[in-house]
Amino acid sequence: MLKPTVLGLLILSTILLTHAQAAQRYGAIAISQSGDWGVTTNYLSVDSAEREALRSCGDVNCSIRVSFRGCGAIAERDRTLAWGVASSSVRARDQALRALEGQGEILAEVCNQAN
Repeated sequence: MLKPTVLGLLILSTILLTHAQAAQRYGAIAISQSGDWGVTTNYLSVDSAEREALRSCGDVNCSIRVSFRGCGAIAERDRTLAWGVASSSVRARDQALRALEGQGEILAEVCNQAN
């Protein structure tokens, strides 16, 4: 009697793990030295999120600064851009502003769904 229960639990945990992995969404932040930026969310792969962030940034000199599964934010102060990523938008904002010594303006604040 115990063996079918253990087998059932193994099957259920495999299904749940596969479902959780399938639900992962990714975002990315791209920034150029000229001040252009792009941010993406809710992509099924890191590569797709990064590719779209570079495309939306628009400058040929844009580069990926970070990829994330939770939330991301971009802040600006005196033409300097900073970014933050965290499990919540509030923490991502705080991290971006902290990189600018606590001062600046939030330009973008996003979160992936299903994380």
